[in-house]
Amino acid sequence: MKKQLIATAVLSSCLGVAHADDTTGNSVTLYGVLDVAVGVVEHSANGSALFPATVNPVSKVSTKFQNPVWGMYNGGMSDSRWGIRGNEDLGGGLHAFFGLESGINVPSGNLNNAAGSVAGTSNTVGVASALNGQLFNRGAFVGLRDDTFGSLAFGRTTTLGFDTIVNYDPMFAAQLFSPLGFSGSYSAGGITEGSRTDNNIKYTNHTGPFNYGVSYSLGGVAGKFGDGSTFGVNVGYEDRGFGIQATYYSARDAVHSGALTGANATTSDLIGTSVGSLTLNNDEDFMLAAKYAFGNATLKAGYEHYELKAPTDPVTAGTTVDYYGYTGSLTNTVYTSRNNLYFAGGDYKFTPQFDVALGFYDTQTMQATGVAGGNQLQYSLVADYRLSRRTDVYAGYMFSKFNGSAFNGYESTNYIAAAGIRTMF
Repeated sequence: MKKQLIATAVLSSCLGVAHADDTTGNSVTLYGVLDVAVGVVEHSANGSALFPATVNPVSKVSTKFQNPVWGMYNGGMSDSRWGIRGNEDLGGGLHAFFGLESGINVPSGNLNNAAGSVAGTSNTVGVASALNGQLFNRGAFVGLRDDTFGSLAFGRTTTLGFDTIVNYDPMFAAQLFSPLGFSGSYSAGGITEGSRTDNNIKYTNHTGPFNYGVSYSLGGVAGKFGDGSTFGVNVGYEDRGFGIQATYYSARDAVHSGALTGANATTSDLIGTSVGSLTLNNDEDFMLAAKYAFGNATLKAGYEHYELKAPTDPVTAGTTVDYYGYTGSLTNTVYTSRNNLYFAGGDYKFTPQFDVALGFYDTQTMQATGVAGGNQLQYSLVADYRLSRRTDVYAGYMFSKFNGSAFNGYESTNYIAAAGIRTMF
């Protein structure tokens, strides 16, 4: 309640100055996206009023959920949000900037809180995310930008891999119709909690058609400098319709939830304060993505390899830890999981207002000691029609096929079909 009152006060104070600037280049802007869809998922637990996407059409589903679920979903194309960003011209090509951004679930009016969905009632979607009830869960940062030497931001920011996904996903990182857009999971070592990083120092710059960046987040663990830290780097080139990006990411001793749709609904209820079992591991990720635009068409493709490894500093199994205000039981990852992701697709603008996108994703887990192998295939289609510069309507479909021993005991297929409206301010 306190967070909601603070958010209301901040929003109210800005309504009269949705965009304020002056002739010196200083500005403060209030902005947002409201996106709601109505549709059906072939196999799903009940929708969550807290989870950013309401449902989970991407991950494996318990065979307990054999019936289709109709509902209203948050963020079919874009996670709903509101934010404030500002810029101050300090002179000599130097600028100060800041950003605050909060993800919201429009159908329920709640802050996005995936941890709350995991700790929710049984038979309800519970999925890991980086958006876990923080007032500014999508970002909170301040920094300096030089016209020549680039920008340096401090605070809670997106990873460099996530930034690449937003621009190189064939489905525009659509939240309900792309496994990449669903949570940004693959952009951060396969673990969605890492798509945004706290305590981060992030540098980015451009030199002609070349772009590059590096980031490091401090773990803040007493006596153990590296615990909970992350490191990322990005280099790329974009010119005349062609673009290519390479990113690397690693996280040390990261705490993650393994919750999936239906996973918290098979034996017991995790109601109120507990998120159940958590894992401690090191993450490592490499991604290469490319795109090419010609005429009204754009083609995109990419490859990603990510590994989840044993932690550098293991804990005593069963240790109780805090997970975004909830409690969980922490265990160490023992066996390394190696995964490959291939994706391809693109879009074609039939008119300036009407765009159709297609995407294909193959996520593979390599079988190894202690790790079951398998792959999941996703086929996506979205048609989008822009009613104005700010508002569009869309319809989308994604079909999933699960193969291999990693999915034994789970539904072998799933799909989502939904249509929605999105408006921006």
